[in-house]
Amino acid sequence: MNKFKFLVVLFFPFFLYGCLEPPPAKDVYKIAVVAPLTGPYSALGHAIVNGAELAVTEINEKGGVDKKEVVLIKEDDGGLVGEGAFFAYRLTRTEMILGVIGHLNSDISIPASEFYARAKVPQISPGTTSPYFTEREKVRGYVFRTIGRDDQQGKLVADYVFKNGYKRVAILYNDRAYGQSLAGEFAKAVRTGELPNKPEIVFYSMIETGNTDYGAFLSQLSSYKPDVVFLAGEYDDAGNLIKDFPKYGLGMTQFIGGDGIDSNEFIKIAGPNSERTVVVTTSPILDADFTDRYERLYNEKPSGYVASSYDAANILISAIKNVKEKDPGKIAEVISATKDFKGVTGLISFDKKGDLTRPGFLLSKVVDGKFVIVEN
Repeated sequence: MNKFKFLVVLFFPFFLYGCLEPPPAKDVYKIAVVAPLTGPYSALGHAIVNGAELAVTEINEKGGVDKKEVVLIKEDDGGLVGEGAFFAYRLTRTEMILGVIGHLNSDISIPASEFYARAKVPQISPGTTSPYFTEREKVRGYVFRTIGRDDQQGKLVADYVFKNGYKRVAILYNDRAYGQSLAGEFAKAVRTGELPNKPEIVFYSMIETGNTDYGAFLSQLSSYKPDVVFLAGEYDDAGNLIKDFPKYGLGMTQFIGGDGIDSNEFIKIAGPNSERTVVVTTSPILDADFTDRYERLYNEKPSGYVASSYDAANILISAIKNVKEKDPGKIAEVISATKDFKGVTGLISFDKKGDLTRPGFLLSKVVDGKFVIVEN
């Protein structure tokens, strides 16, 4: 081998390695959305992810933020506390996100928020309703929500019970922080209501989640002869509970559910027995164009937390635009000062805790297989 050939053979691998080096990383703004995409709450989780995804898609179609793409990292916490904490740690330590949309479940959002707050990363939840989420001083300024609180929806439902003259109230809840908190707030509102003849809480019980047959439980419940049943839980358990109401003499009993039941999946599971049921719904969508855009992209009508997630993502993106640098702490400060942000659910402002100044909860009734907003 001559000297020239030897040099070619010697240096060719180094030349090839240089050619195969990855291109420099794109300069982007990274945010995350974390919600249960698998497990019993997947329909609600997909609503959260879809809402955030649509907001990011729209901003990128307009050229991004300062001509930089907004990258949305999507994670599935499965509705599991350990998974939520893991993603909160990883997203703040390795992905270096500028903000997060999520989580859904209160018992996941609360511990996860401590990771985000320590990293000075703002968290905006479209679905966490526990009052405790925003009551803690150590996370103040980093936790926000685009949904009301359990004490607010508990009072809304209690007022509905009072105005409709229901006298015998059954309260059911799941074993999550959400179920326990909302059931407790509703019970408190019923007991403290200013009425000469207050409704009586005749039954108060946790339900076993994940069942498709609640026959034995319904048999017990019917013996208390409630004229209204309130469930603080999610759409799947509610649907499986309701579908057998007539079998156990509960066909004329009014069913009312918390915001976790505000999903079209509830109607699918419960079938015709979902008619007349009432659920708490988040702020209604006031932008018809948004509904059309969502339907074109996902081939379904927006329900659940779609709009509150879309608004949360846009508040975060707007704050990034305002700050113009990758500083999550400064972005959190801008979010804290949010006043009259124009969302698809109306004007959004946060108070000093990160709660909405106008929670916007309403009640919906199932009429002809569809949710229809009703007067309280």
